[in-house]
Amino acid sequence: MKQLFKSLWILLGLLLIQEMVNGAEENVALGQTSTHSSTYGTGYAGYAVDGVRDSFSDTNPETDPWWRVDLMKVYRVNRVAITNRLTDYHYSRINGAVIRVGNFLDVYSNTICAVISAIPSGAMANYSCGGMEGRYVIVHIPGNQKIINLAEVEVYGYLVGNRAVDGAATQSSTSGDWFAVKAIDGNRGLQQLYTGCSSTLNEINPWWRLDLRDVYRVSRVVVTNRRDCCAERINGAEIRIGNSLQNNGSNNPICAVIPGIPAGESYNYSCNGMDGRYVIIHIPGDQKRLSLCEVEVYGYLAENLAVAGVAIQSSTSGDRFAEKAVDRGLQQLYTGCSSTLNETNPWWRLDLQHIYKVSRVVVTNRRDCCAEQINGAEIRIGNSLKNSGNNNPICAVIPAIPAGGSYNYSCGGMEGRYVNLIIPGDMKTLTLCEVKVYGEVPCLKRTFVKMQFNSSNDLTDPSMRENVLKQLGSALADRGFTDVTLRWSQTPKRVIQKVNDAKRHCEKRKSP
Repeated sequence: MKQLFKSLWILLGLLLIQEMVNGAEENVALGQTSTHSSTYGTGYAGYAVDGVRDSFSDTNPETDPWWRVDLMKVYRVNRVAITNRLTDYHYSRINGAVIRVGNFLDVYSNTICAVISAIPSGAMANYSCGGMEGRYVIVHIPGNQKIINLAEVEVYGYLVGNRAVDGAATQSSTSGDWFAVKAIDGNRGLQQLYTGCSSTLNEINPWWRLDLRDVYRVSRVVVTNRRDCCAERINGAEIRIGNSLQNNGSNNPICAVIPGIPAGESYNYSCNGMDGRYVIIHIPGDQKRLSLCEVEVYGYLAENLAVAGVAIQSSTSGDRFAEKAVDRGLQQLYTGCSSTLNETNPWWRLDLQHIYKVSRVVVTNRRDCCAEQINGAEIRIGNSLKNSGNNNPICAVIPAIPAGGSYNYSCGGMEGRYVNLIIPGDMKTLTLCEVKVYGEVPCLKRTFVKMQFNSSNDLTDPSMRENVLKQLGSALADRGFTDVTLRWSQTPKRVIQKVNDAKRHCEKRKSP
C-alpha cells in the first residue's frame, strides 16, 4: 500500500498594524479656568476640567446655557473629548450640545467644531476639530429650559504662535549694538532701522542661532530683511534646523536657502515639520555680513515619547525609582533622579508601549555629584527582552556628560519598543535625571507570508485556523510586536503529495 504524506500550503495574510500615535497627547484644558452661564448647587464649572470623571458641572434650567474653558493661550485644537455624567436619568441632557472653538468671549461669535447628537451615560466621545484655532472652548445647548451637565471636557492640540520669542539668540559676532536678540523681539516693521535689527561683523561664514529651548517640529520660518540699505546681503543665506551644535549648528539639515528678500519685506519658508531645538541662519563665504530684522518660527513641540512609557531598572537605591527619569525633568536633585544600587552591569529600561523609529535620545546627568558615574553607559534600542533588553543594538555609547548637563544622541531611526541604558562592569551605579526619547511610529506595514505546514489537522476548519493565528500572535508578542492584527488572506489549500516510489522501495529493502 502506497504511503501518503500530506503537505499543506497556506497563504497567510499577515497584517502588521502599528497604531499611529503622535506621541503622548496632553489635555491642555486640565486645571484651566472655566466658567458657565449659571451654577446649580455645587455643580461648579471647574469640575469639568478637574481630571475626575465622577464629578460634573451643572447649570440651572435656562435659555441657551453654556460652559467655557479659557486655555490661556491660542491653541490649534485637534479634538475635544466630552464625558457625559454617569446617571440613570438625565443623561440625554447633552443631546444637541454644540462645541465651539475661538477667541471671542461671546459664545456665538466662535466657530462650531461639532454638534453632539448623544453620548451614553458615563461614556466619553471624541469630536475632531481639525486644527481650529482658539483660546476658548465652549459647550452650549440652544433652547429654552435647558441644563448643561459635563463630567469632563478634554482638549487636545498644540500652541499656535511664534516660538522664537521665548527662545535665546546668539550670533558669531556683533556689530555695535545690533545684538542677536533684536531679531526675536517680536517687532517686524516698527523699528527696523539701526537699533531694531541684529547684525554680525564682516567676516567668514557669519551665523545667527536661535535656541528654542526644546525640540519643535518646525512648520515654517519667517525672515524679515533690513529696510534701510544693503538688502542684498541676505542673498544665499541658509536656514538650518536640528539638534546639533557641531560647527555652531551649521551642520544641521537645510530647511531653505534664501535667494533674496526685498528691503523691509518678510518671506515665509516652509520646513515641513523638521525636528530641531536650534534654528540657524548663516551665509557661507568670505567677507559676509548677516543682518536680520526679525526671525519668526512656527511649529509645535515634538513629543517626548518617554513620558507615556513605563520605566524599570535592575535595582533601586532608596526612593530613586526608575520612573523619576521620565518625570519631564522637573527635579534633578537627589530625590528627582533614578538610581540603581552599586552592582554589576546596572541597567535602566523604558518600555515605549509601541514600536517606534527612534531619531534621538536625550540623557540628563545628575548635578549633585558623581557626574563621572554615567561614563561608558550604552544606549540600546530594540524589541527583544533577552538579557533584560541589554542585547538589543547599540544606538550610542556615552563617553561623559557634565554634571546637570543634557546631551543628545542620534539613533538614526532605529526601530524598537525598548530603550535601555546599561553600564557594563563591576561596582557600577546608574543614575539618570532625565531620559527623553524622540521619534515616530513606523509606517503601516503589510506583510504577506506564504507558509507550508506538515499537519494532520484540517486547516480548512475555522477553529483550527484561529488556533494557528493565536500561536503566531503569541510568538510575535514575545518579540515585542503587540499591536498586530493577523488575518487569513484566503482559506488554506490542502495538497496531497505522494512519496517518491523509488525512495519508498529503497526504504522497504532496508527494512528487517
